[in-house]
Amino acid sequence: MNSLASSVNDLDLDADANELETTIQTLITRCKVLNEEVGAFIDAVEANQKLAKFPSPVEYRSLRNDFKNELTFLNKLLGSNLNEEKIRHYIVSSNLTYYEAIWEAAKRLSGILAFRKYFFWDRQQEGQKQSSGIAKGNRYKKSAALVDIVATDGTEWVRVSTISQKRLLFDLAKLGWQNDSDDEDEDEDMADAEPSKWEDDDDDDDQIDIVKNVRGLARAARANPIHGRPPRVKIFLTRIFSGVLKEIDAVLQKMKATGATIVCANELPPAPPLAAVLPNLLVDRSRALSKTLNIDCTILLALISDISHTQCPILDWYPAEVRAQIVEEEKEKLLATHLYPAIGSHPMVCTQEAAAQMNLIVDTLATDTEKLRTNLLTAQGEYQSASPDELVAAWVQISDHPVPEGFQLPVRVYPSNLDQILHQLPAVAAKVFAELNPLNQSIFCYGWAQGLTTLSSNRARARQIDHIINQNGLEDGEEGPHIWLCGESRSLIAKQGRRK
Repeated sequence: MNSLASSVNDLDLDADANELETTIQTLITRCKVLNEEVGAFIDAVEANQKLAKFPSPVEYRSLRNDFKNELTFLNKLLGSNLNEEKIRHYIVSSNLTYYEAIWEAAKRLSGILAFRKYFFWDRQQEGQKQSSGIAKGNRYKKSAALVDIVATDGTEWVRVSTISQKRLLFDLAKLGWQNDSDDEDEDEDMADAEPSKWEDDDDDDDQIDIVKNVRGLARAARANPIHGRPPRVKIFLTRIFSGVLKEIDAVLQKMKATGATIVCANELPPAPPLAAVLPNLLVDRSRALSKTLNIDCTILLALISDISHTQCPILDWYPAEVRAQIVEEEKEKLLATHLYPAIGSHPMVCTQEAAAQMNLIVDTLATDTEKLRTNLLTAQGEYQSASPDELVAAWVQISDHPVPEGFQLPVRVYPSNLDQILHQLPAVAAKVFAELNPLNQSIFCYGWAQGLTTLSSNRARARQIDHIINQNGLEDGEEGPHIWLCGESRSLIAKQGRRK
C-alpha cells in the first residue's frame, strides 16, 4: 500500500506529546484527503444518476458517514485533554487504515453500486424479509455476510481485510497449533508450527475468522444470484503476503477453495489516482451492451413517439398517461439522456413480431409524423429503398434532438424462429418461455439466443424473467438474457378522437 494507506500500527507511539500531536495531524491530513476523494466520487455519482435513472441508485451513504465520523473523531482527539496513554490507545483504535484500504480497493474496480452492505443466505433463520441491508453495527448474525464493495454492476463482491501476518498466525495458534520452539521471535515460532484440526475440518466453528468470512460470502453469493449466477467474490488482503510462509499459504488455499479470488499485498498494484479512474467507477450500463442491439416493441414506440422528439402541447382529451409523459419529457429528455447514449452507433435489429405490433399500434393511434418515423425506422413504405444516410437525414429533419455520432438506420427486421431457438438456450428458458405471451417470447428469447442485448422499457417482464432464472439457476458456462432496461417509456401522442 502507498503512503496514504500506511498502517497506524507502524506509527511511533512512544513519542512525546509534541510528536503525538504531529502524529494526529498526519492522520487528520490523510483523512481529509480521503474525504475529498470520496466527496468527488459522490458528486460524480449524483451527476451521473441525474442523467440516467437506475433501478437501484448507488448506495454510498454508509461510506461517507463512516469517513466523516472518523475525521470528527480525530479532530476531537487533537483538541482533547486526554493523557498520552489514552491518546496512543485511540490512535491504535482508529479505523483510518481500514477505510483507506477500502477506498484504494474501490479505485481498482468499476461500476460500483454499494459500500458496506450485508447479504443474507438464510433469511428465515434471522427473521429477515430483505435480501440485503446496509451495515449498522452488529445487527446481523450468522446468516449474513458483509460486502465492503459491490462492483461491476452488482456481479462482483469485494471484501477488504487489513489483518497482519502476525495476527493471522496468532489466530491459528489459538485454534490448537503446537509450538515447542523457545525462539523469542513470535513470527519465527509460528513459522515452525504445524497445522492442527483446522486443516481438514469444514466446520466454520473451527475456522479462523478470515476463513469464516470468505465462506459466508460464498454462501451469500449463492443465495443472491445476479442474472442466474452468483456474484464473483474477491478478497483484498492488504497486509498478507503469499509465498512467504507455508502456514499463511495454507490459509489462502482454504479461502480459494470457496471459489473466491484472493489478492495479497504482494499482488496489489499501486492504487491509481482518482482522476484517472473516476469515470470507470461510475455505473455505465452501456459497457456491457452487445455490438448489435435487439429493440423491444416498447423502445420502438418510444423512438417514433412525437413526445420523444418535440415539445407537445397537453390537450384535454389526451389520456392521463400521455399527459404525464409530456410533463416528464419537459424535465428529462428521453432520447438525449437515455436512448441515444445507449444506442450510439450500434446496429439495431428487431423481430418480425415486434415490428408487426408496432405497426398495429401506429395504424390505430399514430400522428402523421409518427407514421413517417415508423417508415424511416424500419425502412418501410416510401422509404423501402432509401439508403441508411438518407434515412438518418430525414429522421433528423423531424426531431428537435441531434442523433449520436454514427447513428444507424434502419432497424433490421428478422424472424424470431421460436421453434428453433429454444433448442439453443439453457434448460431454464423453457420455464421463462411458458410465462411469457407470444410477443415477449419472440423478443426476449430471440435476443437471448442470438447473444444480443435487448433494449426494453417493459420492467415487469424483465423482472419476471430475472426472477425465474434466479429461482432456477444456470449451469456453468450458461448465460441468461442481457436486458438493458430503460427507466422511462413513451406512448404515441394519439390522433384526434382518442379519449381519456
